Amino acid sequence: MTVGFFAESTPAVTRDPGPLCTVAIDVEEDFDWDYPIEGTSHSTQHLRHFGVLQSILSAYGAVPTYLVTYPVLEDEAAVRALRYQAERGACALGIQLHPWVTPPFDNVREHEASYSGNLDEGLEERKLLGLLRRFEASFGFSPQVYRAGRYGLGRHTGMILEDNGFRVDTSIAPRTDFSIEGGPDYSRVDCQPFWFGVSRHLLEVPLCRSIIGWGGELAPFLYRAMTGPNLARSRAVGILTRSRCAERVTLSPEGNDTAAMQRLVRSLVARGQGVLPVSFHSSSIHPGRNPYVRTMADLHRFYDRLSALLLTLSPWAVLALALAGLPAFLAEARFSGEAFRLFRYRAPETRMQLYLETLMAREDSAKEVKIFQFGPRLLQRYREIYQAVFEEDRALTWK
Repeated sequence: MTVGFFAESTPAVTRDPGPLCTVAIDVEEDFDWDYPIEGTSHSTQHLRHFGVLQSILSAYGAVPTYLVTYPVLEDEAAVRALRYQAERGACALGIQLHPWVTPPFDNVREHEASYSGNLDEGLEERKLLGLLRRFEASFGFSPQVYRAGRYGLGRHTGMILEDNGFRVDTSIAPRTDFSIEGGPDYSRVDCQPFWFGVSRHLLEVPLCRSIIGWGGELAPFLYRAMTGPNLARSRAVGILTRSRCAERVTLSPEGNDTAAMQRLVRSLVARGQGVLPVSFHSSSIHPGRNPYVRTMADLHRFYDRLSALLLTLSPWAVLALALAGLPAFLAEARFSGEAFRLFRYRAPETRMQLYLETLMAREDSAKEVKIFQFGPRLLQRYREIYQAVFEEDRALTWK
């Protein structure tokens, strides 16, 4: 995990009265979820059912961000459908790196290599750039939103994203430990978005997953302690969840019931969370493609939960934003708030400027200014105020 890269991060906050809702969907190939390694078979046939999902999202005014993998970019029909939706403003597009299906291939067949952060820095960058170039060839513009497949951030991922013009990363899965499989440990990370970057600001929008319950601030600690390797995981977690002392809930219609997601939304809104990201996988739109939707009955329940979730969010959500537009929105909200505070703070100086202009420019005061030789003093005072105001404006502009 890129602990060092995120060390000087700052929270991303909104100044609106309610939270913002985003929808990020992993548009990916079918693959073996238990053992995704280079050379395994995959398919994108389920994307032929894409229209049903888009119609549901559009009905609720949601503008999703589709994070596409390399095999999807090789599917001409899928690219045409996605390009059509993007051109009409119905979605935004980003990329998701699945190392096991993204060239160049280096005959790396270990399970740990499915987490791109475990790859050699040079190989990770070559794969990411190969995916980026294929995206540009398919859509004619560069992606700004990124997700590491299987949430596999590495020590160098942040720098690679920064060097290649990305604005948003969505690769953190809070309150989740993948270390048993060789992946990153996010068990101590919560879902608050934040800014990071060395030479330019990038926005991290984690998966909306948190530990909630009447355990309060102790809930995350209890959950982490009770899911250790020396305990019976399923029984310990079951006790915490059924008692609602500490339950881990994700804002996703995959594997989360509607009531639990509503509790999560209420908890996050009460904490002041400004962004509520909904997420799921494209393979859930057709039965038998992933562990969450195995039958037609599962598919109907999936769409029921998705609709209920979007309906739950609609009273709170001020805007349903695409992730690509979120950095500019948050930055503008921050800039506007700071500008208002600055203008209000310096109101006395502004009034003094106007007064000095009146004294020096109006003919009814010109006689006294000339007789008592106040001109140079008044002009110097005006210049001092102007310079102070200019420096404050420049500092605000360059933040």
